[in-house]
Amino acid sequence: MGVSTGSTTAGVGVSTGSTTGAGGLDRLDHRGRGGLDKLDHRSSRDNPDDRRLADPKSGPRSRDHGIGENPGVVSLLYLHGVGNGDPRDAWRRALDRSLQDAGYPGLDEVEVIAPKYPDVLRTGENDRSGVGRDAKIPPITVPRLSAEEQRHVRRRVERATAELEEILGAPVPASPVGVTDSFAPIVLRVLRQAHNYVTKPEIRARTLHTVLDGLPEEGEIVIVGHSLGSIIAIDLLRRLPPKLTVRGLVTIGSPAAHPNLHEDSDRLEMKAPLDHVGWWVNVWSNGDAVTGLRGIWRHFPWALDLQVGLGLDHRTTTYLRARPVADAIGRGLFGPLSKEVATVEGTPDVALNSLEVRLALWLAYAQFLRDHLKGATQERFGAALRVVQHEVLERLIENYQNDDVRIPQQLLDLRVPPTVPPLGGPGERNLPRPQPLTQLSKEEAVLALVALATANPVRPYEIDVPDDVRRQAFHDLTVWMGLGGGLGENLHIAMQSASKAVYPVDQWKLWVGIGIGAAVLVAGPIGLALAAPAGLAGGAAIIGALSAFGPGGMVGGLVTAGAITTTGAGTIAATLVQSSSSAEDVEVTVIQLLTSAILRAREGLEQDLGVWLAMSEIQRQTGREVARLAAYSDEKSPGVEALRRKARAAERAMAYMVKNHLVEGLTDEAPRGEEAFEE
Repeated sequence: MGVSTGSTTAGVGVSTGSTTGAGGLDRLDHRGRGGLDKLDHRSSRDNPDDRRLADPKSGPRSRDHGIGENPGVVSLLYLHGVGNGDPRDAWRRALDRSLQDAGYPGLDEVEVIAPKYPDVLRTGENDRSGVGRDAKIPPITVPRLSAEEQRHVRRRVERATAELEEILGAPVPASPVGVTDSFAPIVLRVLRQAHNYVTKPEIRARTLHTVLDGLPEEGEIVIVGHSLGSIIAIDLLRRLPPKLTVRGLVTIGSPAAHPNLHEDSDRLEMKAPLDHVGWWVNVWSNGDAVTGLRGIWRHFPWALDLQVGLGLDHRTTTYLRARPVADAIGRGLFGPLSKEVATVEGTPDVALNSLEVRLALWLAYAQFLRDHLKGATQERFGAALRVVQHEVLERLIENYQNDDVRIPQQLLDLRVPPTVPPLGGPGERNLPRPQPLTQLSKEEAVLALVALATANPVRPYEIDVPDDVRRQAFHDLTVWMGLGGGLGENLHIAMQSASKAVYPVDQWKLWVGIGIGAAVLVAGPIGLALAAPAGLAGGAAIIGALSAFGPGGMVGGLVTAGAITTTGAGTIAATLVQSSSSAEDVEVTVIQLLTSAILRAREGLEQDLGVWLAMSEIQRQTGREVARLAAYSDEKSPGVEALRRKARAAERAMAYMVKNHLVEGLTDEAPRGEEAFEE
């Protein structure tokens, strides 16, 4: 096999250090079998000054790697597209410059594996590697996983993908750039060779053997595949040496979305992620017709599709100069530019404010729910809670830092790392628990508890929690708060009573989990200002954290519960009556208001007049809107019907409150006897 990167014949080019030029040998230490030269890694692995070296105390590597970890020594495999194989390695110079511009080291100290296979693709003749015409397609080496193992892999890859998605930034808005007929020959050439590759076993076998012969038997690699090279990379994933791990795959300008490449019985498509692959980013340009102007999600749903704006250009050098591509490759080779979970100093003597108290309540309640769930549901719920707990706390701490707000140490103690813990390990089950909160009275706890009772604690993930589990969790939570288990039982009864009062039939499943005050947050600054308790330090940080999680998010729901007061009634009503708020939004909020009133009554607490005034205002404003719209709209128009449904929810709740004497001085009983009228 030839080792010169200057040759267009099939061969393997492995390079470290600077390129010696076309036709020159690109390796520092040539040792190999059968003419295949391999790099001796010992010189870099023994260098104590190399910051990318693996920690010798870290022990054997694990499949449970994440993008935030130190990758150690990682090799780069580049797979070229159609043409002559880029004999002058222009791709390398483009990537080296792009990495350095992004703040990463260049490629000088990276083992680069860049096989050349243009003759194999074009002619199908024997090549210098010794791979003959009778070569067989390399076998699949990926082991079968159990259902539990596959679920774990899916979650690990999703976590890594979510982190990478945030780092790489949003894709460019979808906008056509006017693909012209002049681009057609390039498209047809790529698709023809890609089709030949997947349909002609001899070409596929020789190409795969050419690539595999240049790879190490173990270690970690980052794979970059351009155009046809992306198809080869995808095919290669399931045929790698068993001890070789792919830290990340980056495909650029890939035609893998074209359906005719997936028609063979031995399909390329992979619906589920692979255990030995950390993550996969597919970058395509809105003017690159080779990609079909679309991502590859349909065939590879675990890959992250990222659209960039590169114009009418399919060249690998153009893709490699794009910042998202450099960031993805750089993170795979060198790890993050800074630690994902930064060291933050907490302040031990700072008490939790009202927002932080609600966060602690949420975490405690969620963990009590998990404790009472069983089997696979418990495992899924715990994994989802780990993700949400990490995202909520990191976003809140980031906003606090931006506003120079002192952070309580007990809040920092609740942080969890972004990576998924090893399957079956203790970290999979153990999450930091908040310290018991005993400073709240029952009066202060009512609204926060109602918010929890009607919220999905692992939003946006949806996991059905049985009613008896919620009941048990609330018993444990109110005991944990020092308020007694009876409060939790009364809360459960109040929720059911309020639901039946507002709905003609019990529709618990329809409204639990929407989150209190969802529509209030839709309103923007007004709703968010209500969410920040008066005099709370770091109000801007809290508003930033709320807006980051969107309408109805877990944090927003818990804090907005504090806005249900006499002074906030009018604003809440005005927001809920708006057409942007659905009838479900109003019904949920009314149920939550009524739940708080019923709970106060059962616990012998003083009623909050703000609950009645909020529902009265909802009824008044919806009634006025119905009158205004019904004058010209169709009798059964959707907008008018939605307003009537909003009004009915408040009317039913108010009727329940009057009937059950939940508002002092109001009754629906008929007057008895006669009393003298006094002016």
